[in-house]
Amino acid sequence: MRRREFLRTVLLLPLVWAGAKMDVRVKGCSIRTDRLYRVEPYRGLFQWVKEEGGGIYSVGMMSVLAALSYPLYSIRVKPVGTVLEFDDNLAVVEAGKRIATFPTPLSGEIVEINEEVVKDPEIVNRKPYTSWIAKIRSTNPEDLKKLRRAEEIVKEVETFIVDEDVDCSIVKE
Repeated sequence: MRRREFLRTVLLLPLVWAGAKMDVRVKGCSIRTDRLYRVEPYRGLFQWVKEEGGGIYSVGMMSVLAALSYPLYSIRVKPVGTVLEFDDNLAVVEAGKRIATFPTPLSGEIVEINEEVVKDPEIVNRKPYTSWIAKIRSTNPEDLKKLRRAEEIVKEVETFIVDEDVDCSIVKE
């Protein structure tokens, strides 16, 4: 009986894997398939947006931006309750000798800030997909139409990585 269960498990495993979405790897950088993206290479802007339920979305940096901004020294996020329009300044990021704004990919209200990232910004360099920056309650569903799926951004991200010689070896996920 055990042998039959084992064989059934082994034979069904490829079917399970075929149905699962795998992350995309581009020149050593990863792109998660479980979220949407805002990619604007001309601005050096690579953001992810993940639905958390109830109209709330977490926002963070893609691995290519985390690698590009290594080391992060500080992330200052607008306070909870701040209402932002699309492309307003969500946070200020200090990396190396550069200070840059991190615009919001969604209109809405900041409902939560990742205090762990504020205290230790280098977490984003190592784990950009689990180290969200803020959670936003979306007030304009039209903004989601401006975001793209992982499969749609691969070529654009690959071109940027090659052109800018981005090294994602410091990024663990």
